[in-house]
Amino acid sequence: MDPMRRITFAATAALVGTASPLLAQHGGEEPGGLLSLNPGLSVWTMVIFLIVLGVLYKAAFPKILGAVEAREAHLRELTEGAERDRAEAAALVEEHRKLVDDTRGQVQKALGEATATAEARRAEILAQAQRERDEMLARARADVGAERASMLEQVRRDSVDLAIRAAERLVRKNLDGDDNRRLVQDYLAQLGSTPAARA
Repeated sequence: MDPMRRITFAATAALVGTASPLLAQHGGEEPGGLLSLNPGLSVWTMVIFLIVLGVLYKAAFPKILGAVEAREAHLRELTEGAERDRAEAAALVEEHRKLVDDTRGQVQKALGEATATAEARRAEILAQAQRERDEMLARARADVGAERASMLEQVRRDSVDLAIRAAERLVRKNLDGDDNRRLVQDYLAQLGSTPAARA
């Protein structure tokens, strides 16, 4: 049923409902009291009511109903807007959660890669240090070996020189046993006093 007709029907029913008890109470007679029912007055009241109702129906009710419908439409739009906003907020929350999860995964991956790189670099540095140490030890051993060989060679040359000198002295001079013994002791003393022999 149209809202305008509903309002008209309700107003008419209310008017008839208020007049019926008065008619039933007084039995249609006209007592002289304040609440007495006058049929002529009642008819004119109904006519005036219907005229006013018609004027309201043509002039005021459309504006009132338009305002009510506009208000309902506005409330409907607000409700739909709130639903849209709620859906957008839920979508944004879900997107934010996915971004946080992605960021957490990327951070974990970057930390893993950094740890692996650091371990690889550490192993590389340790291996390089081990190689350098081995090379230094090899060079030091080679240097010590060369120095030792050089000193032994020097000792041999000094020994040969001393032996040659001793032999020259023996050849030049015919010595007796005491002289030979003294010569050997001098040779041994000279051999012990050379730097190569001390080293």
